[in-house]
Amino acid sequence: MMSRSFLNIALGLMVLVMGVAGCQVNPATGKNQLVFISEKEEIALGLKAAPEFEKQFDGLVADATLQEYVKRVGAKVSAESDRKIPYEFGLLRSEIPNAFALPGGKVYVTTGLMRIMENERQLASVISHEIGHVAAMHSVSQLQRQMGSSVLLEIAQMAAGEEHAQAAKTVGALTFNVVNMKFSRTQEYQADSLGIRYMARAGYNPWGSVELLKILKSLSNEEGSRLGEMFQTHPLTQKRIEEATDIVTSKYSRFSADMPDANKSEFLKMQGMLGAPVKK
Repeated sequence: MMSRSFLNIALGLMVLVMGVAGCQVNPATGKNQLVFISEKEEIALGLKAAPEFEKQFDGLVADATLQEYVKRVGAKVSAESDRKIPYEFGLLRSEIPNAFALPGGKVYVTTGLMRIMENERQLASVISHEIGHVAAMHSVSQLQRQMGSSVLLEIAQMAAGEEHAQAAKTVGALTFNVVNMKFSRTQEYQADSLGIRYMARAGYNPWGSVELLKILKSLSNEEGSRLGEMFQTHPLTQKRIEEATDIVTSKYSRFSADMPDANKSEFLKMQGMLGAPVKK
């Protein structure tokens, strides 16, 4: 049996290690979170990974008007995030429907996903969902689990430091892990909840979240292979739709599902500017 003094020492060491590692209260979730990299290092990771990440999804859409539109919607909802960091937004050329958030607040939506939306509040819901992942630091938590805390810390320190050449090489491992990252169902529910919170704060009808989830669910039966990548990284179940519906009806009753989207015409105009899908 361990002595009381030994237990006290062990507990003291645990507290010290957690303090050094960065146990903090997350402003979005209100829960303690063990993070091994600083916010500065997290942002540097995202910035360093972005160029290679964008290449993997056919690069950014060249049309400045489309990019500004996505950025404008993103800025509106990110202003309501509980976690105040410099969020950035981009529209990728990939025709595979998906959305991503890099550590540190870089958020992307693919052209393929924008094509299957019907209005701006659905775009806002996707962006808000990804902001929810960033606010809850899901990417960092998953990377710590997949890569190991020491490896992630080493890469983060390189990205935030002066060894740019070495960091550029090493960050390839990070990009690979982000592309193949699979969030848990619990993390998806939490990102849905936070995303609904942020879009409602921004004045968007949160029924857009439920609408898009239903669209994705219906399309999964018709074109499962094209949507397969999105469902791998963002598990979609009927329960997610039910949970999102419960949140909207219980917390945001001032909105209704049949309220028209005031920005639908502008969204459809932007959607039309995407042009025909590029066949490979």
